[in-house]
Amino acid sequence: MNPSKQDDQDPFNTKRPIVYEIRGWRRALFLPFAGLLRLYLLTLRFRVAGAERPLLQAPPRPRLLVMWHNRGLVAPIVFNRLLQPERITVMVSPSKMAAWQAAFFEFLRVRVVRGSSTRRSIQGTLEVLRSIRQGQDAAMAPDGPSGPLYSFKPGAVAMARKARVPMLLIMPNTARACHLKGWDRHFVPWPFARIEVRLRVVGPEDPVWEKTDDEVAIELRRVCLEMTGDRFNVKP
Repeated sequence: MNPSKQDDQDPFNTKRPIVYEIRGWRRALFLPFAGLLRLYLLTLRFRVAGAERPLLQAPPRPRLLVMWHNRGLVAPIVFNRLLQPERITVMVSPSKMAAWQAAFFEFLRVRVVRGSSTRRSIQGTLEVLRSIRQGQDAAMAPDGPSGPLYSFKPGAVAMARKARVPMLLIMPNTARACHLKGWDRHFVPWPFARIEVRLRVVGPEDPVWEKTDDEVAIELRRVCLEMTGDRFNVKP
């Protein structure tokens, strides 16, 4: 996992900051692990309510796909099975741990841009906006990369405004899951679990869009919490 040699002290630095990637012997270890992980994810059964299923169809313009950070394990298979993975670009942190997630997204044919609110923010945002202009959907976690859990940072709103695209809020839920320790209480469904996927579109046509980025973020957090089903869901 070899980073580039440039300094990464300033998240707004115009130089290329460190981006960790899976290389060398780790790459050889990753490939069989990714295959096993994909087999596990294929055991999950996804259900989308009939009234929300049309939201999965590709619209005439791109969207910003939004999912909580702790749903990151199932995000690749949700994108792969319910959407069109070849037209999705996901923003993933440049960190060491996130390098494994980035590699798995790419394993499932989902394009990855490395960046976060604290590292490589400007470069990552520009790359995502470029992908949207090229007709790609973009995806990000509004509470990433370091929380707090189920916060909704205004950066996601600012990106949607800048790109002039709606947000598709995606929330996978199941009672048959464990949650790992850590700030995001990562969501790990049991094999063969049934996953209920909730969907909601919020965009420039909605009245809430006329408010400030912070006010829109507060409202979107409320909507996402209504869609979230687990014991860590703290209502605003």
